[in-house]
This record gives sequence, C-alpha cells and structure tokens, in this order.
Amino acid sequence: MKFIPLFLLAVSATALQAQTSAPEAPRTKSKPIPVLRSTAQLESVVQNSSLVKVNATSQPYNLHLPWQKESPSGRRGLGVVLADNRVLVTGQMAADATYIELELPESGQKIPAKVVAVDYEANLALLESAPSDKQKAFFAGLKPMAVDASARIGDAVSILQTGRVGEIIESPLRIGKVLTRRYNVEGSGFLVYEANGIIRSEANSFTLPVVKGSKLAGLLLSYDSKNQVTTILPAPIIEHFLKDVADGKYEGFPGLGMELQSTQDEQFRDYLGLKPNAPGVLISTVMKGGSAEKAGMKKGDILISINGFTIDSRGDYKDPQFGALSSSHLVRGRAYVGDKVEIKVVREGKEVTLNGQLARRNPDDYLVLPYQFDKGPRYVLMGGLLFQELSRPYLDAFGEEQRSGAILRLTRIATHPDKYEEEGRKKLVFLSMVLPTPSAQGYDKLGGQVVNKVNGKAINDLNDLAEAFKNAKDSWHVIELDEFPHILYLDSFSAERDNMRLLDGAYRIGSLKRLE
Repeated sequence: MKFIPLFLLAVSATALQAQTSAPEAPRTKSKPIPVLRSTAQLESVVQNSSLVKVNATSQPYNLHLPWQKESPSGRRGLGVVLADNRVLVTGQMAADATYIELELPESGQKIPAKVVAVDYEANLALLESAPSDKQKAFFAGLKPMAVDASARIGDAVSILQTGRVGEIIESPLRIGKVLTRRYNVEGSGFLVYEANGIIRSEANSFTLPVVKGSKLAGLLLSYDSKNQVTTILPAPIIEHFLKDVADGKYEGFPGLGMELQSTQDEQFRDYLGLKPNAPGVLISTVMKGGSAEKAGMKKGDILISINGFTIDSRGDYKDPQFGALSSSHLVRGRAYVGDKVEIKVVREGKEVTLNGQLARRNPDDYLVLPYQFDKGPRYVLMGGLLFQELSRPYLDAFGEEQRSGAILRLTRIATHPDKYEEEGRKKLVFLSMVLPTPSAQGYDKLGGQVVNKVNGKAINDLNDLAEAFKNAKDSWHVIELDEFPHILYLDSFSAERDNMRLLDGAYRIGSLKRLE
C-alpha cells in the first residue's frame, strides 16, 4: 500500500512513519469529484470561516554533523483563523522554521508570524502576528472558524484547498473509521478519523483544513491515493490542544506510560487465570517515571478499567461517541495533565484499585530522545572524537535499510533501554564519529560505542562528559566504552591542538560543543 503524506501532495519529503502499518478503510461506492468554488460561493458550505495561506522556511540541523545545518526548504499550507487572530496549522508546518508568514489567498497580502504554541506529538501549532496597523488590516476581512468535535462514523466532511488565484477547492469525504494511531513522532497513539474520497493535489497542501458544514472538523494528516483513504487529525484533539493553550501554560497530552498485551488467546487467558468473558489486558511494561508507575501499577497486572470504563481483551473500551476505541484515548483525548485517574487491575487473582494523577513525560525525560525540533543536537568534540546523546531522529536519519553493525546495536538499545535506566543514566552518550586527526589515529573505524566513563567519571549525560574532559589523567584522557576495544587513550595535549585545527578546518565547525 502506498501512503502519501499531506505535504507530498505538493513537495517531495520523507513519508510519515505512522502510515506504514495503517489499516485499510473500506471504499465508498461512489468517487466524489473535487468541486471548485470561489470564496463567495463557498459561504453556504463554510459560513463564517477563514483560511489563510501559510508560508514557512525550514532549516533543521544535520543530525550526523551536529554543528551544521541542512539546506533550507520551503513549506506552504493552508491555516485556519481562530479567535484572537490566531492561526492553526499542523506541527510539521512549524517544525525547524526560521521564518513564517501569513498570506491572504486572493490579494496576496502578507505579514510575518511566529509560533505561539506547538505540540509535535499531537502535530499541532498555533501562530500569531505581532499587533500593528498592518496586522489589523490583514485580519479585518477575516472571521474565526469554530471547532466542531461532534463528527461520527458516516458523517460527511470536506477537505478545503485554495487554487492559484485564491479560489476554494472542496473535496467531499465521508468518515469510515475512527481509531488511534501515532501521528508524526514517537509516542502514544492519538485519535484519528479515516475518510474515503478523492483529494485533488494543489500547491499549498502541507496543512489542509477539514470542515463539517461551516466548522472545523480536523486537519489532514495523510492521503492514500491508491485506496482513496484520508487520515484526519480530528477536532477532539484540536479542542484539547486549544483548551490547554488558553490558560497560557501549555502542558501537553498526558499518558499512562505502559504497554498492553492482548488477552484474546484462550490458552493465554487460562495461563493468566482469566475467565472466558472476563475483561482485561495484561500490562507487559510499566515505564519508569510514568503516571502508571507513580499510581502503583506493576508489570504483570491485568488492567480491567480506567476511570470507570471497562477495558476488554483487546485493550479497547466503549466510547459513547465513537464505539470501540483504544483505551489510550481515555487518557490522551479525554483527560488533562494533573487530572486524577482511577485504575482497576487484577493482581495475583485479586482486584486492586489504584489512584494517581496524570502526568506527561517531556522528550528530555526519556533516556533516548524521541524527537527533536527547533534546536541542534547536543554534542562534544574532543580531538576528533565526536560524542552525542542517542536519539530516535539520529537513528531514523540512517533509514531502516542502513541499520547494520553499530547502528543496529544502538537501535536495539533504544528499543530496550532498561539496563541503562536502572543504572540511573539521564541520557545515553555514545561515540558517533571519528574525524581524521593525528590524536584520533587508529580509532577511525570506531563508532556507535556507548560511553561508560571518562577519566574515571561515570557518564550519565553530555554535561558529565564535558566536565570529565577537564580532568585528564597524567596528560591522557581515558575513555571507557561498553564494547570492544573497551578503553581508548587520547593524549590531552594533542587533542587540544587538534581541536584548534578543527575550528579552522574544512568541517566548518563553529564550536567544539553544544550543551544547551
């Protein structure tokens, strides 16, 4: 199955990771044809709505040469004007952006904008322009669009785009499924709609609104052109995001921090002591520092309910609006950080009630950083040896087909980091590259090695590493690794000399470290 992310409708980019395992939605019998309408003609379809073009320049850092940036690239999308002249787009639109501007579709009038709030897990961003006479004039003819979270399976919705001269292009769709799925980065699943219909390709499709009548029902996530299936980021998640932003202190979407294992297999149920019709799923993993661990949940518990909703053998509950839905939505979509949660489990044959408070683990709280935008990777360069903190983006930059040897080993560590978490490490520091310098001669084939100690100091993050390099042992830096050759020796005087050469050399290295 070939999935086309929304931004590939206009430009070439890496496909969203979440689409590779997406289930197919049933096809509709008819194939709706996109309808072209002027802004005035669309008033009956989208009353009191406002759409503006959003243009952004993006320039992420090079993950393998962290002192450098990639070449800049442009993104174009269609944003939705909300209350207080703020504009809603996907988080992808704002990621690593160095400049953002808003543009009126018909007149082409433009003003600069900035990001007010962004959640890369939920793939949402809110933009605004600085107050000025120009800003007032720009928004004078626009009206905010309300959000409608009432959509259900079977409802008709439409994707909106603008053509070359500002005309509105409407693509009718019908919601066929509601499920949970990861959006764009590592993390728990969020609610999505799957809809059926044809979407016409236009030049401003990095962010596209989905409307139900005259209100916002979601934003386009991806489009499978082969099966004509559209994945939509739905209004309930947008409402959650906007409500969280409203108090001026954005906290994000909470999570329980656990992994579930289905109990549908009869023999497995017998092994667990579950009766044939009894609810519940096995807790296979409880993540350190998560809401579940803080509430007292343990690996091997059988989860039977969350906040009064019964959890079945698949890990689903019966949602009053959407029907059978993953239990993750009870936390990710229906609750907020700080809310109380009641969890019932079966432990050693007895029902136990656990009470806790929902929290969110920030990206920096993870041993292996799940994602990173808007800032460069942390690194330390010493005598040609480049040290970094392991992250999912670093591994993903190799691609699945390039993961072998040391990279494959690091990928396995990232998937199962328990050993290093138990050691109390904050981050996993590793030797990522060896540059051709005199002091690093002979180490050129090394890379992908986890660092345990430097000059006798245990390394729990890059700050420890930078501090350890200040204290050479008898003019030598002694670097202890997890794997063969286990110990590296670096002459401290030669390393400092090579550091100066690197700053003036062909690698365009402006700094020997980034720790912020």
